[in-house]
Amino acid sequence: IQKEDRPHLLLPLSAILKKRKNTMKIIPEKYRTEDTFPSYTGAIVFNGDMVITSGQCCDDYEGFDGQIPKDIQSQTRLAIQACKEKLEAAGSSLENVVFVEVNLVDMADWPLFNEVYKELMPCPRPARKTVEVGLLPGYRIELVMLATK
Repeated sequence: IQKEDRPHLLLPLSAILKKRKNTMKIIPEKYRTEDTFPSYTGAIVFNGDMVITSGQCCDDYEGFDGQIPKDIQSQTRLAIQACKEKLEAAGSSLENVVFVEVNLVDMADWPLFNEVYKELMPCPRPARKTVEVGLLPGYRIELVMLATK
């Protein structure tokens, strides 16, 4: 590939590294004293105006009591709550979400998930992608959100 043919493909490494330096990690308080602290980031603020959450499950919200609900509706509510907390800590909100990745253990949960999602996610609803995945035992859903500030 010649530089003059496709200049957009040859972004200098220095430009990429410069943007990476403008990131800010959001680490929720409950992770600051546990063993997961060095490896966990609840959200990243990228380039000052874009926020992406880590995968959030039903136990990632601030008031988690140690009990994982069995039903998809409760897990969905709590996963959205967890995302909301991380977004707000990063200076954003559910209203600013532009993309959601939905990871479901069982696609048969889709209709029940969707009922809660439509109730809690503001309009216009963001673009989203849904895939069936394996999660740790007991978990039925994981969400990743991308938002602007």
